[in-house]
Amino acid sequence: MMNLIVSDTTTLIILERLDALSLLCSLFDQILIPQAVQDELREGNSEIDELMQLAGCYNVVSVNTSKRLLELSQWLDKGEAQAIELALTRQLPLIIDERKGRKIARQKNLSVIGLAGLIVLAAKRQYKTPKAALELLDRAILSGFHLSKKLYEQVKKALLDIENEVI
Repeated sequence: MMNLIVSDTTTLIILERLDALSLLCSLFDQILIPQAVQDELREGNSEIDELMQLAGCYNVVSVNTSKRLLELSQWLDKGEAQAIELALTRQLPLIIDERKGRKIARQKNLSVIGLAGLIVLAAKRQYKTPKAALELLDRAILSGFHLSKKLYEQVKKALLDIENEVI
């Protein structure tokens, strides 16, 4: 059983800035990326294709236009709309960080995870030590990732709990 997930743009931009695109490859066999998300990533970094190829688990997928996709596009940017459509079509979980996109994805009963959740998951599965995971989150915030103080404290507590389980 392959471990697949669909990803929107924001989390990938942050991971790429932190030189941590391979983190997702340690958590999932394959990350499906809608064409629109790939286009958005290319606008920010012309070398993104090579970086994703090096990471080894990214797969760009074209998303067919459907009535549902057109509806989603009225509320969300192209990348988010395609990511939600792809996740719905393939019945896969979704990596998404924007509040509005997460809300719509949840309303459509998709399982969603964001960067903070992925960092906790990496610590849980022992790909990162809790300390290294928290450092990654701190670096993400310094590089422009927005996280509420409340969520930051929840993540910090979850990482502490993981650290205490290991000992």
